[in-house]
Amino acid sequence: MKPTTQKANAQQKLQATTVVNLRKAQPSGVYYLFARIGGKLKKKSLETTSFSVAKLRLIDALKVERGASQLRNHDVSGKLTFPQAVELCIDRLKATGRKPRTVGFYEERMSALYSVWPELKTIQCSRITPKACMDWSIRYQKQVKRRTYNGTLLVLNQILGIAVENGIIGANPASQLERLKVVRDKPPLPNHQDFQRLLTYLDRNPYPQIQSATRFIRLLASTGCRKSEAAKIEWRHVDFEGGQLTVQGDAVYGPKNWKPRTIPLFPELKAFLQAEFSRQNPQTGEKTVAEVKEASGTLSRACKELGLRQLRHKDLRDLFATRCIEQGVDIPTIANWLGHSDGGALLMSTYAHLRQTHSLKMAQQVSFGIGVDSDSTPAL
Repeated sequence: MKPTTQKANAQQKLQATTVVNLRKAQPSGVYYLFARIGGKLKKKSLETTSFSVAKLRLIDALKVERGASQLRNHDVSGKLTFPQAVELCIDRLKATGRKPRTVGFYEERMSALYSVWPELKTIQCSRITPKACMDWSIRYQKQVKRRTYNGTLLVLNQILGIAVENGIIGANPASQLERLKVVRDKPPLPNHQDFQRLLTYLDRNPYPQIQSATRFIRLLASTGCRKSEAAKIEWRHVDFEGGQLTVQGDAVYGPKNWKPRTIPLFPELKAFLQAEFSRQNPQTGEKTVAEVKEASGTLSRACKELGLRQLRHKDLRDLFATRCIEQGVDIPTIANWLGHSDGGALLMSTYAHLRQTHSLKMAQQVSFGIGVDSDSTPAL
């Protein structure tokens, strides 16, 4: 068979749809972006067999590919200004498919930079000196928290790195600046009794909105999901027979680290979901489990009235991790349930105090059979 015929046959496997630039592969049923961008034919899998999801992903995929094409063809001037470097940095983020929240973070940090260093709005990158960067650092450290400073420094380095890559400057003038050490001082979470007291208090409230928020609180505390992830859980993601829940996250971007994950249906979680399924009686699997998308107001008022420390949505995720550690679940497994991609490094640093307590507790159950009475105490 001739090469041209093979190529034609390969293309024939992608069937046209009613949407321009969207094709469907056969027999897999996977949808593809199929478009000419920058004079070149681009074919890219959208990694879904759902037509509705494919249409949404196609819009973002076209933006990414067209942005990447523009970035490759961008003519960088020798007199590159800082705002131009910012534009290039933002274009690169969009072209590489970074999530909107990431792009928004960079834009927020740029606004902060301009507010304390207004000269950046007009200056050329080649005129930014290490001393000017150090002066900004000293001023800014006094105005914001360490975590905010570190995030802004990260953005500044990324932008100046654009000028270095394009030969506008020989070295990054902000490279001498160091990140500040952030001490993780987490306030204590409620113990088991206080959390039960909180839920009992909320259960007594007859208002439907409060009841929906209470169910959302239970969902967060029993899955460890982020607020945005829990709000998008649909009944088709709950496998009662298989005993697991799939966290898909956003329909286009997925969870925070882009990778869907599964969580076991713990006995309490399974009972809760079964009760919810019976109460809601959903007619379609695409109906969301949660009837509300947040419960911050309900949490805040209840904690204040009960005299408990104020809880946020993220605290319920921490509460999930804490309970798992206290009950002996190993760190890598918990990290997998939470969707961490570091194998548990963050958990080990964040919950070191709990790990030590658990370690001492577990040590009392260890025996080496060396024939010494463990209760004997040496005489002094």
